[in-house]
Amino acid sequence: MRPELEPGRVAVVTGGARGIGLAVVEAVAARGVGVLCVDHPSADPGAVEQACAAAGVPFAFAAADVRDRDAVHAAVARAADLGPVAYAVNCAGVDGLLGAAAMPAEEWRRVVEVDLDGVMFACQAEHDLMAGRGGSIVNIASMSGHVVNRGVTHAAYSAAKAGVIHLGRALAVEWAPSGIRVNSVSPGYTMTAMTRTNAPEVNAAFAEQTPMGRLAEVEEVAEPVVFLLGSRASFVTGTDLLVDGGFTAW
Repeated sequence: MRPELEPGRVAVVTGGARGIGLAVVEAVAARGVGVLCVDHPSADPGAVEQACAAAGVPFAFAAADVRDRDAVHAAVARAADLGPVAYAVNCAGVDGLLGAAAMPAEEWRRVVEVDLDGVMFACQAEHDLMAGRGGSIVNIASMSGHVVNRGVTHAAYSAAKAGVIHLGRALAVEWAPSGIRVNSVSPGYTMTAMTRTNAPEVNAAFAEQTPMGRLAEVEEVAEPVVFLLGSRASFVTGTDLLVDGGFTAW
């Protein structure tokens, strides 16, 4: 049986310096896959470097603001220096909690440009490295691309994440002849460093709204990502996998 991920190959992970992105880095590195982490210039890549060193796989960090198409393309292109690129996971994103009625244009643009434009630019660059050889791309969307979260105002975020889901479907069809699979994962409420800063009652409300009664751990999102990246999902493309503890079923 083929390995789930092919050791010696390389994965591009945008937004990989923390949160779900870091968990993805740790999961692919543990399977023998090298990592190019693309993240904001302010990000600290120390944890990514440690994870890759512990796994004995190649590592590089490239700083880029994902809203800048040229910067993203230049950053992702560096992955080829590490080896053949077969995998990519696009995790870079921001939230926006302003109400829609009074949302300034610049806030709308900030969220959509990071969460949707940034995914498109990264996918384009990853395509350039995979075309002709094949590969697998997984974009991190959100359950907010399927439903409106109760008690949270983030119309821009929800719209952008819905766009990520449908963008993935469009790219999956367009790039299938090139041997590139494109899927997405839509997490529910997840316990990240940012979520841990919430007031306890906020996270308690999130847990209460989730049928499984708790928030996801980042590793519980990373493992479904690995499934979609790898050989066990070799006939899966254009799909979105909800990892939400049943939130959208309730």
